[in-house]
Amino acid sequence: MSDSQQLWMDYAACWSADADQRLAALGAVAVDEVAYRDPGTEVAGLTELAAYMAGFAGAFPGHRFRIDEVLEHHDRSLARWTQVGEQGESAMSGVSTALHRDGRLADITGFFLPA
Repeated sequence: MSDSQQLWMDYAACWSADADQRLAALGAVAVDEVAYRDPGTEVAGLTELAAYMAGFAGAFPGHRFRIDEVLEHHDRSLARWTQVGEQGESAMSGVSTALHRDGRLADITGFFLPA
């Protein structure tokens, strides 16, 4: 497994991490001034991203993200992912891109794929 694959898997785990561990887990995979955007939001910094993740966890209890594929080059990566429900069913799929800095994610953009 490549470093980028592991980074994306650890990042994906942050979305369903326990609330008291989320910020520390996120800090291990993203820079302090991380930028994040998806079709519904744009946030800046670890604290704002952790709060957004907490909202996701509250809206989709028991859901998690599975990283299906990672492509990488020149300090950038693209991850294809699936949102998985409590029973293992696919709820949504998408792709996210990121710029890497110092071995962590620095600028993340998520795209939701049509069903």
